[in-house]
Amino acid sequence: MGSARKRNTALEAVSMIMLEKGKILDKHEYEHVEERTPVRSGTILNLFGSWSRMLGVLENSFPEVWAEIKLKENPPKLVPPKAPKPVAAVKPATKLAVNRG
Repeated sequence: MGSARKRNTALEAVSMIMLEKGKILDKHEYEHVEERTPVRSGTILNLFGSWSRMLGVLENSFPEVWAEIKLKENPPKLVPPKAPKPVAAVKPATKLAVNRG
């Protein structure tokens, strides 16, 4: 495990890559990012022990960033407003003959 400063620096770097990609990356996806990453995956494993632990620390340490990544990953679906139903013609009420006898 590394120092808190190194861990936070690594978390910030990884979170920015994930924000750019718009999703939570697993280790394999992170290793195969086209552009050069500021922190190698091996360094992340040295600092956190495992990729899943790093994701858990990222979620707890930077909840705003985590929420933003999740929002990009699963954007809310905009439902178009439904057209109002056509109103059926209402028949006038007929008077019933009441026998009062």
